[in-house]
Amino acid sequence: MNLQKLLNDFKNNLLDITNLCFDSRKAKVGDVFFAVKGVDFDGNEFISDVINKGVKNIVTDDMASLKNPHIALVGVTITIVPNVRVVIGQIADILYPRLPQHIVAATGTNGKSSVVSYCRQLFSLLGVRACSVGTIGMEYSNDIDLSIVEKIVAESSSLTTPNAINFRHILHNLAKNNIHYLAFEASSQGLDQERLYLVKVNVACFTSFSQDHLDYHKNEEHYLLSKLKLFTDNLLPTGIAILNSEMIQLDYIKNYLQERGIKFLTVGINGDLEIIETKQSISGQDVTFVYQGQRYNFTTDIIGSFQASNLLIATMLVHVSGFSFEDIISKLPKVKSVKGRMERVSNNDHPYHIFVDYAHTPEALERTLVELKKITPNNAKLKVIFGCGGNRDETKRPIMGQIAITIADEVIITDDNPRNEQPSTIRRQIIQGMVGSKHKMIEIENREVAIMEAITNLKKGDVLLIAGKGHENYQIIGEQKLPFSDGEIAKKFLHC
Repeated sequence: MNLQKLLNDFKNNLLDITNLCFDSRKAKVGDVFFAVKGVDFDGNEFISDVINKGVKNIVTDDMASLKNPHIALVGVTITIVPNVRVVIGQIADILYPRLPQHIVAATGTNGKSSVVSYCRQLFSLLGVRACSVGTIGMEYSNDIDLSIVEKIVAESSSLTTPNAINFRHILHNLAKNNIHYLAFEASSQGLDQERLYLVKVNVACFTSFSQDHLDYHKNEEHYLLSKLKLFTDNLLPTGIAILNSEMIQLDYIKNYLQERGIKFLTVGINGDLEIIETKQSISGQDVTFVYQGQRYNFTTDIIGSFQASNLLIATMLVHVSGFSFEDIISKLPKVKSVKGRMERVSNNDHPYHIFVDYAHTPEALERTLVELKKITPNNAKLKVIFGCGGNRDETKRPIMGQIAITIADEVIITDDNPRNEQPSTIRRQIIQGMVGSKHKMIEIENREVAIMEAITNLKKGDVLLIAGKGHENYQIIGEQKLPFSDGEIAKKFLHC
């Protein structure tokens, strides 16, 4: 079967299929199996298995699959395509053609979840029904019928950017139910793997860029170029890119976009929207900025100057989507912090202060600790608990150890999601970055015990950051996904 015939058959509903399958273990009679080469598994190696299960239609971009003796069986059709991931996107576009009218997308190493949540909140505060999709799942306006959302949420996954079929199904259902404002996270892997193929957005932002996911991308150049696909492949010709002006790679990104005729605005220090000052306190911040010659000011209980940048990036995304700038600014004090993103666990009036944050990269950990250091009283200590995920970029582990021990007064190294790595090896690699430091460091394997130990020893004014897992409500140890929430554990010991 050739590619055009395959697409036409999908378009005209000529294929007798019940499901699109990417996982050979779930394959069954009536499925079309897409043999995708992934990071850990190659679907082409399981073609024989799915044929034995009764699958009659196989789509692959691996010519070697034609040598598989099973395809000689009567009724089995194999379609060779240039890029199987692109074809999945083309089929998703055929099956689920509808899109919300106003779509904003966020990419970046850190800040994506905060920005899309802030956008969703601002849209809702401005009176329109909106949803956001990303790492923390789906969030939606209070006036949206819960039964509608529950059906859509069933299509979501643990991935920041769902696979192309699921993602288009989500977008199609949103549009079908008259939800026309959407903000979503675009991960580098999702972009590289064409999960957003043919999804066009009105405006997109680049929140930050630093080392992460090198286990997948192998080098920072490929990582950066993967993120830039959002602007070259998914941004409408009339769209605008919003860039964090404080990225080290800003000049390269600006030149890259200019060469391709892509319009952009910058937000931050020396940006088109210029942040002049952020006055930080333990209860929030006061932000002053200038845009188009006009000076503005707002207060928020969200902590961290980088979150002020995220709030104003979201402001520009919403403004470009068609809302009055002044109306948006008036709503900023009502925007709430995002779950697991500099999330306060203790009350403002508590003797000490506990925060949970998703910081799991060197840049994120550094900037979070720096912001908390600013608001830690002179006679108090800043403490941090963190680990690093297993089966992920190993090179960042000693870097994060060095950052933590340099900025914080006390550091507890514990387990994150060790997955299939030896937890003690991960901890040892983090601690290697702390050699020669005079600061206090403790190693506690059990994460719950580490949190209990830290809270038990907090004194008046102390600030504790529990970093790395943020919103996650699980811990992955080996093949087990166990219930675990940093925030809930901290609250339990906070009230003991």
